[in-house]
Amino acid sequence: MERIRKRQQEPSTVRMNPSRRTPHAPPKIKKPVPNWHHLVRPPMSDLNPRKSYLERAMDDDLKELRVCMDLFLDAKMNEAEAMLLTAHKPESMYYQFGRALVHALRAILTFHPDEIEKAMRSFDETLKIANKQRKTSAVIGLGTVKAFGSWVIGTVGGGSFRGMTRMEKHAELVYAEATVLRAGFSILYHQDFWSLLEETVSLRSAFAIFNGLKSHFDMVEQELKAGGDITEHYLDEHLVTGLIFAVSLFNIVISFLPDTVIKLLQFVGFSAERDWGQALLNTAGEWDPNAGPDNEIEFQERLNSPTNIGIRRQICDLAPIAIHLIAASFLPFRNVDYAFAERINEYNLHKYPGSMVFQFLKGRHAQVNTRLDDAIAIYEGIKVQPEWRNLTHVCVFEQLMCAMMESDYDLACTKSRVLLRESNWTKTIFRYLAAITTMRRGLSKEAKRVPELMKKVEPGMQKFCGIEVFPETYCARKANRYLNEGGRLLLPDYDFLVLWNGFETMPLKSLRVALSNIMIEVERLDNLLPASMLAISGMPLPKSGYTLEATSGILSAFLSGVHTLTKADKLPNYDQFYDDYCIAYYLLGLVAKNIAFFPEEPFDADMCTLAVKAFKTVFRYAPYIKDDTYSYYFSHYNLGLILMNQGELDQAEEKFKYLLNTVNVTLIGLPALVAGKGRNSLEILILAKAHAAMFLLNEDRERMRHSTSDYDGSLNRAASTSTSISSSSSSANTNVRAHAYGNSQTNGNGLSGAMAGLSVNNRTTTTLTFAASSSDLTSKVSAMNRAKAVPQIYHHFPVVDTNGQS
Repeated sequence: MERIRKRQQEPSTVRMNPSRRTPHAPPKIKKPVPNWHHLVRPPMSDLNPRKSYLERAMDDDLKELRVCMDLFLDAKMNEAEAMLLTAHKPESMYYQFGRALVHALRAILTFHPDEIEKAMRSFDETLKIANKQRKTSAVIGLGTVKAFGSWVIGTVGGGSFRGMTRMEKHAELVYAEATVLRAGFSILYHQDFWSLLEETVSLRSAFAIFNGLKSHFDMVEQELKAGGDITEHYLDEHLVTGLIFAVSLFNIVISFLPDTVIKLLQFVGFSAERDWGQALLNTAGEWDPNAGPDNEIEFQERLNSPTNIGIRRQICDLAPIAIHLIAASFLPFRNVDYAFAERINEYNLHKYPGSMVFQFLKGRHAQVNTRLDDAIAIYEGIKVQPEWRNLTHVCVFEQLMCAMMESDYDLACTKSRVLLRESNWTKTIFRYLAAITTMRRGLSKEAKRVPELMKKVEPGMQKFCGIEVFPETYCARKANRYLNEGGRLLLPDYDFLVLWNGFETMPLKSLRVALSNIMIEVERLDNLLPASMLAISGMPLPKSGYTLEATSGILSAFLSGVHTLTKADKLPNYDQFYDDYCIAYYLLGLVAKNIAFFPEEPFDADMCTLAVKAFKTVFRYAPYIKDDTYSYYFSHYNLGLILMNQGELDQAEEKFKYLLNTVNVTLIGLPALVAGKGRNSLEILILAKAHAAMFLLNEDRERMRHSTSDYDGSLNRAASTSTSISSSSSSANTNVRAHAYGNSQTNGNGLSGAMAGLSVNNRTTTTLTFAASSSDLTSKVSAMNRAKAVPQIYHHFPVVDTNGQS
């Protein structure tokens, strides 16, 4: 008690993890973001003889389709569909485009080949009508050389649009949008690699139109700045919102592709400026992420704003919400702002209180803020018309994920069976989920159902562009593993949550439950570890760690110094023991990392150190993995994130570049991360995450280059004198399996070694202590002063030693 009182009197040295709601500094955008709304001018009067019959009809169509869009967003899908399908307007490109979108949505909901083909035919009809209303010389008729040059450079030029009527500009926009969507459904329908190549040309043509229209808008803006009259250009909100959505989305999506692909696309005219694209999206609704919530007057002004007229206005609002609440959950983002996404979503919920889409995003907001019970309740309350019930399957799936995060297997079983019974999206994944949730519930009367479901998992697999879909590949391999090993499958629910990034949205309470459950499995596997392999636990890793590439094959393993498995090192009837051993330690490290950096909680250095040691245990035993190599690659990725959080950018870059440079030559040079060793069914996911992390790392490095010239020296000094972690906490605070892990005689072996010196109490919080001597205290204060040169983004976290051998 005396020591506790003394510790309470000492100055607090605990740093808090940043909040999910903390506003971020705005990104530094390299080029100005246009606001095209001020280019909008009233359309030509119907009394003007220059206004064609088709243009007058288009204005009427746009007003009617604005009503149709409002009905659909307010969950009145049948009424919206009836408006589109009953109107007889064979010359209306917008009505035909609306019908095609309805057919496309039906195809996505059913995933039936006939529905997909029907959607493609509708888009073909849209292209035919729009093409009749385009200006012939807009894209074609440029001459072979000029046309090819325009294709490579990436635009047909803004001048091509200058002589167009308003109708012709709309026709160009609709034609490009329909081309993109038709290409996507063609790839989905044909499901082969050649269709992908063929449709890439179509996408390039569509991008040329978008880029040409953007150049035209830029030219009109320059004309306005020069004092010219831009009335005759007749730009409207429909064109503005359509161009904003297309140009911004191209930039954002392409920015997530590998660097080599981006460079190739940039050569043929595509751009990949993510921050600029996001900022452009915000201009559609005149949203400012740095402004606070609207007051009552501002809210009414927003409701009555002319920007609401644009038929694509709400689509532009959906994009930033989805980026902040969905995309940022799967890939590392820097400028994630949940409050900003909520502000946009609440505005749209005010306009469309019955909206299934915006209600779903409200539930997603609760989910990413770890309020899983609230999210489940919101998803459950979403209602749609019976004919559109399949729309709610995305809500059912999210409820299933929330239930798995909370270890609520009754709810998880119920929701997985709903998906299996009603949805055609992916029978492979839904059968696997139904099997593992039934397995984890553990009712004896349901035991026979699990192998029956597992046998049906692989036969239901689908292909996309001739390639297996990686989540289905993962599920099929796990199902076969279950069948081949007599019903053995390690922590399948936690393992599946790796795909859905579930640990990032788990509440702290659920993370602690997961930590305890995983520790039980790790202890069991430690006890099974052959005695001949215990010596490996105490051996230091090479400076760069083992890599699967360096240890594949007998000769490589010999040269790398890796121990070769003998008969004594293997377990009878447990062929993939080391796969499970590495998965268990990877999950341990992942959960410990998320506890260490949990938002608005004290940074837990003990958990961070445990995560590092767990990942290094994976590296140590990875050469013996037979199949599930993803645990090894994900361990590299997560260790890279820890290093990046501590400002160790060079070391983090090594981890990410290692992942990005691993190539499978059998796939025509495409990154695959199979490394000639085992099979990595999550290769695409790891590559996407590593690429996104490298994007942020380069941003950090650029920011540091501008913030201080002596960053490297400051960082090294701060790291060398960082806060020490107490390794001698009272035994009263070791309440999580302390009898198994606290014995100093077993340090260095398995989890006992990983837990050595850690203080893990029943709240998994950390006590950081300074040495008693005044000289040590002085050196630490000096280190803290020197660390002031480190950029603010890394001030949240004391530096944890990631280089020590363990």
